Amino acid sequence: MKLKILVFDDDENIRNLLKTALESKGHEVTALADPTEFKYFDQLNCPCPVGEPCADVLIADIVMPNIEGIDFCKKLKASGCWPLAKGNVAIISGYLTIHYMNELNVLGIHYMRKPFEMKEMFEWIEECQARIEASPE
Repeated sequence: MKLKILVFDDDENIRNLLKTALESKGHEVTALADPTEFKYFDQLNCPCPVGEPCADVLIADIVMPNIEGIDFCKKLKASGCWPLAKGNVAIISGYLTIHYMNELNVLGIHYMRKPFEMKEMFEWIEECQARIEASPE
């Protein structure tokens, strides 16, 4: 199953790495420096068109120039964003403090510490894919 994946990270090397690696697994990847660059960002504070999932999976850095990943995730949760509702959002960061990890746990968001192994990312993507395939929708 081909997944639509959104990647938000202000580090161009990380964006390119994720885009290349995930596309090599057959997924469609949109990689941007931060969520405010996405054309649907202002729509209900979710990066997806109303009533239509623009992505199956979201991956975001925690520290970005225009909006912190944790604040972005809170907006997503408040909006009922499809990927978050399915548990398919991950934060990747070199700045994961206990405070951030606690907040992410409350939001039901997966997290990975940078630098991460691509094997870990691929395994998480496979978990997302299994959740989607098992979903009645």
